[in-house]
Amino acid sequence: MCLPGKIGTKLLLPIIPLAFVLLAGPAVAQNAPDSSQAEAMLELLRSCRDNNVTVAAIDRVISLPGTALVVQQQNISRRVTMQQYREVLRAACLGRVVEVKPAEAGARAEKGVTGLMQDVGPSLVWGRDHVALLESQLAELRRNRVIGDAIPLARKYLPEQVPLAPKLYVVMGGRAGAAAIDDQLYFDVLISAWRNSRGAAAAVSPAGVVEFFAHETHHLGYGQILDRKRDSLALTPAEAQAWGFLVATMMEGSATLLINGHEKLDDLERQPDVRPYLAKVPEMLPAMQNILRDALKGPMTDESYAEASSAFFDMGYHATGAVLLAAIEKKRGLGGVMEVMADPRRLLAAYNDCASESTVAFKFDPALAEQVAHMGESKAK
Repeated sequence: MCLPGKIGTKLLLPIIPLAFVLLAGPAVAQNAPDSSQAEAMLELLRSCRDNNVTVAAIDRVISLPGTALVVQQQNISRRVTMQQYREVLRAACLGRVVEVKPAEAGARAEKGVTGLMQDVGPSLVWGRDHVALLESQLAELRRNRVIGDAIPLARKYLPEQVPLAPKLYVVMGGRAGAAAIDDQLYFDVLISAWRNSRGAAAAVSPAGVVEFFAHETHHLGYGQILDRKRDSLALTPAEAQAWGFLVATMMEGSATLLINGHEKLDDLERQPDVRPYLAKVPEMLPAMQNILRDALKGPMTDESYAEASSAFFDMGYHATGAVLLAAIEKKRGLGGVMEVMADPRRLLAAYNDCASESTVAFKFDPALAEQVAHMGESKAK
């Protein structure tokens, strides 16, 4: 997820062999993703299963860039250390989930250990016993030849075209199924397979592979657009905090509705990883209003903001943003959504105008919507 500040350089906050593409030109150059971390983790899990693991094998996995990415992703909205990750990995190798202590006080650190103990640890233990399945899925991903469609799909849903040259990784052992961090995109074979085995996510089809990578590529492009918009404004610290929350909602909501939901909220309702969060949106919208209101009075302390926004972690931003944008799309069309994406300050007012088309009976306070719409204008460049 995206926290206050520039977001093109750190994105929350959902695959494989893909194109290395520059959006500004027509040429498409192919470049295989770096799967060295997934291969090393697979070898480690095999050794764990056979009770033949070595410290060197664990150290090798820990040292790889792909592992740094999966830990960095967790630190976008959580707090996880590499030492904590090592403890979880070592315990999982023995077939158990270790109890991890928070690295520091606060909501982010608490969320960090929750993710390690409820997602990362159990998926690694499961992977230890399903090495053959993971091997076959990794091989199948390497054979995928339609992933190049991800870039055009991401371009379709950006307010303007921007250049992208993502570095692609296939990993195992993270908490997110896929993520974009700076210009690096990864798909996590293990967590995706584990969640599918539990019925918490659908099996990844060739089309799903395209959507996963398109979702993260969209983040890279949209992040650049939003950074430029932010630079054109003179936001106070309080406004900057409100802006950060708005763009986190817009980043995830737009990619989720337009790419993963195919512009339809009904399609998202059928997706097991999104459905539970859509059901929470009636309570999330008042919470969103409170966060924006409190931020603009403040700003809130980092700890207070983290605690207030923690309900939006995981898929909360995705579902909330998708519902807001779906109402706008229904009344104003895709062009109306693009207008709001180009300037997230318009989100509340635009949604209020389209609220009759929403699945949720809620409207934002008009005074707050007006205040948000004019953030950063008093000294705008």
